[in-house]
Amino acid sequence: MDRKALYRKLDKLLGIPLLMVLALFLKRRKKFPFEIKKILVVKFAAIGDSIMMIPMLRTLRRAYPDADITFLCSQINESIVRKTPYINHVIVENVHEFLKNPFLFLRMIMKLRNEKYNIVIDTEQWSRISAIIIALLKYDFSVGFKTEGQYKHFMFNRVITHSREKHELETFIDLLLPLFVPVKKSDYVLEYFLDEDNHRAAQKFFDENDLNGRTVITLHQGCGGTGRPREWDVKNYILLGKRLIDYKKDIILLITGSGDEKEKNDELEKGLNEILPAGTRVINITGKYSLDDVVAIIKKVTLIVCSNTGMLHLASCVGTKTMGLHGPTNPAKWGAYSPNTVLIQSDKYCSPCLYLGHDYGCNNPTCMTHISVDDVYIHIRKALNPELFPDELRVVA
Repeated sequence: MDRKALYRKLDKLLGIPLLMVLALFLKRRKKFPFEIKKILVVKFAAIGDSIMMIPMLRTLRRAYPDADITFLCSQINESIVRKTPYINHVIVENVHEFLKNPFLFLRMIMKLRNEKYNIVIDTEQWSRISAIIIALLKYDFSVGFKTEGQYKHFMFNRVITHSREKHELETFIDLLLPLFVPVKKSDYVLEYFLDEDNHRAAQKFFDENDLNGRTVITLHQGCGGTGRPREWDVKNYILLGKRLIDYKKDIILLITGSGDEKEKNDELEKGLNEILPAGTRVINITGKYSLDDVVAIIKKVTLIVCSNTGMLHLASCVGTKTMGLHGPTNPAKWGAYSPNTVLIQSDKYCSPCLYLGHDYGCNNPTCMTHISVDDVYIHIRKALNPELFPDELRVVA
């Protein structure tokens, strides 16, 4: 059993009874505070969730412009959190290390108890550790999710029922309802924060590789260490590349991914070079640029093909057309929140099955194999030449 699986198991087996006991002895009826000076937001994972939380944080900041907002995160989502301008302070903790050294947990609690927060917002959907931490802090009022079958909500002063059907961006904003925060239609908009250095790096990359004005299609096959059941097979990406080049010989294929995905992306690059005609442009930038530079590059490409992973949401933030491949994931809940996306869903009878990110419906999901190369290819054709396919492009707002 890997460390994350062990963490989830202990979080459930120990966390539920511990929260019940804490609620019995520590929970108090609390009225909404009259003055809001300090707010704590808790979220330990993951990148995609943290991106979809940005509209909620922006709306919270608008409602309380003078409040001191602290974000408690982990090293998993730290890069996104630190870039978000609506936060005053960031506290980073590795919750998985608490299993090996409980003193780290106690040290964190003592540090957090140096402050008293007027409002605490727990944005975790299933993890009990966040609710346990909040139970031991000094605060006036707490809000969190009541998620089906997770039993983590006992300590919160107000709960929001976590919905299976509503998109997660909208569900995060729902956490503001008990705080009397007015929400407008314009609040449901993603954003990401690139600086001039990122844009210059992207332009330099395009200039050096003669990509300006060209049709550049990004293939992003990785879904992180725990997301393999969501990935489309590398052979499919290779065959898709061939179909695209056969259709339009001057298409340039750009392979992206983190350094941890170098081996699989090198396999993709090799497979494409072996099957494509001489002179075809395949560029592999896996692990060669910072995340923000990659996002700036993605902003300039024609479109991106990827499964449900953080890059899908990042591409949506910067307005790039996305071809989102969904097998176990429900696109209505976890899909790209953008009018410029195409949702390509597996037709396997049990798809989608995933609700909280790790609760797959079977031990060996095969739903991604039900997405054919033809499915993806024709949607890209429609995106490149919509005039040839009037009223057929499946775009979700």
